[in-house]
Amino acid sequence: MQKTKYSNWVQGSDMKGKFQRKKVVVVGGGLAGLAAARMLSDYRRGLEDVVVLEADSSLGGRIKHITGLAPWPVEVGPEFLHGRKHSSVRRIAEEMGCQIRELPYHILLCILHSLITISKFDRYYLGHEGRMVSSSEANEHTDILHVHQIFERLAEEDPEVPDMSMAEYLHCKGVNRVVTQLAQSFYANDFGCSLEQLGLRECIEEAQQWIYGDTYLILDRPLSSIIDYLSQGLQVHLNWPVVRVEYTEDKGVRLWSQNGSTICADYLILTVPMKILQECVVEFDPPLPPSKLKSIQSIGMRNALKVIMAFSESFWPEDLFDVICTDCFLPEIWVTQYPDVANEAGQRTALGQFVVVGFMAGELAVAASQLSDGDILLQALSQLDSMFGTINGSTTLNAEPCSKPSCAFQDTIDTINSDSQVLEPGGEMMDPFPGVAEMPHKLITRSELHHREMASWDWKLKPASTSFQGGYVMNWELQEYVRGGYTHPSLHAHGARRTLAEPLLGRVFFAGEATHPGVNPCLQAAFDTGQRAASEIIALANPSRL
Repeated sequence: MQKTKYSNWVQGSDMKGKFQRKKVVVVGGGLAGLAAARMLSDYRRGLEDVVVLEADSSLGGRIKHITGLAPWPVEVGPEFLHGRKHSSVRRIAEEMGCQIRELPYHILLCILHSLITISKFDRYYLGHEGRMVSSSEANEHTDILHVHQIFERLAEEDPEVPDMSMAEYLHCKGVNRVVTQLAQSFYANDFGCSLEQLGLRECIEEAQQWIYGDTYLILDRPLSSIIDYLSQGLQVHLNWPVVRVEYTEDKGVRLWSQNGSTICADYLILTVPMKILQECVVEFDPPLPPSKLKSIQSIGMRNALKVIMAFSESFWPEDLFDVICTDCFLPEIWVTQYPDVANEAGQRTALGQFVVVGFMAGELAVAASQLSDGDILLQALSQLDSMFGTINGSTTLNAEPCSKPSCAFQDTIDTINSDSQVLEPGGEMMDPFPGVAEMPHKLITRSELHHREMASWDWKLKPASTSFQGGYVMNWELQEYVRGGYTHPSLHAHGARRTLAEPLLGRVFFAGEATHPGVNPCLQAAFDTGQRAASEIIALANPSRL
């Protein structure tokens, strides 16, 4: 058995032929599963016999980072914590001694509850005009104000209103094309889908139930440090994908892995991503009830891509954090900066010093995923050149109109090309920051992407392409045990999350962001549902001790 940071971890399915009986089995080693296991393990009154089964070779689920691109680990999954109020995850970070940087909620992208006044750090790039809108201009821009007012006022809507897509809702509001494009880039993309897939009733419920306050939190270390912290002392079996679950009211549950290993328990908490349930990766005996199956199929989860680019110098304004982009390849970008981290030898090995992250989800991500990683990076760099390049040495940010997305990409959106070639990335980077949630990865370097074209470039016109040092594309659809981004408020799915969260026979419990009806899917939602499932088991096992 390979040794790990914690001596009670098992790096593989070595339980074949052994009878294992536990009090609680938690399937899924992401934040929801670890929150549940931690709560049960800490309870210390008869429920400490808990084991976590993780299909992947590391814990963390969608919390993962890469190294070698920048002088700090770069998150390829979630980057931010939500909210100052009622935040269990923030309390964990404070217990760990993290330094926490707060950003006003409304300067970021998931701002369903934001103020209508736009933060001074916000910018919008209107690709069809080739124009960057500053914060002061945004406060007076009719279309920008209008789109925020529409989504802000969802909290005032009747929760029993007939369901429709947000595309239909905006059409009923009579909005113009610019407002629609802003809604797609700002709200739908951040929710993880398109406006056509975004459900009105679930958006209303989310708006009315958000309790976490108007702050985003950035830690001084990778989010995987929270995974490390929560998993200390837990019994964890890695590389243990569950393929079959038997459950009965009198005997509890029995689980099988791919290689035939089995484990039995009194209770099961299932925290796998929605796509794993939708694609029937796990077989249930008896089969799941029709109501549960209907809820699983009605909750939407599309693909998500993060495009991460490292540069030798910054070519954007010093106060810039994020930009919402319409009629562009990347609907939203932001810049990141964290403290440098040295490896054990005191060396700092990184391709670039400055990082820009692009994010796309839903149908845009589906289309982009048909391109090679190299082509995705080229499209992203072309967009940044259009956004931040100057004309004749002018310092204005208003360059030429964004190249739409390019015709080639637009063709891909219209007719997904399944025959596209995949560019082989460059040499594999050594990991100077070993950790639980480190992604195996290869980075595409400057020379591999640009070859000899750079000699003729003018930095003023192509600042991104010229200073590009390396990049990485994270396509979450390709992660075997995730298969997409995260769930979104879905059309005709009102009530499905509550149905999904209901236990089966008092033996099988469900957790994960998809089971939380009142939170735009995030780390806080995952953590809260894990603790909710653990509390349900504690109430059943020891009701007098609550």
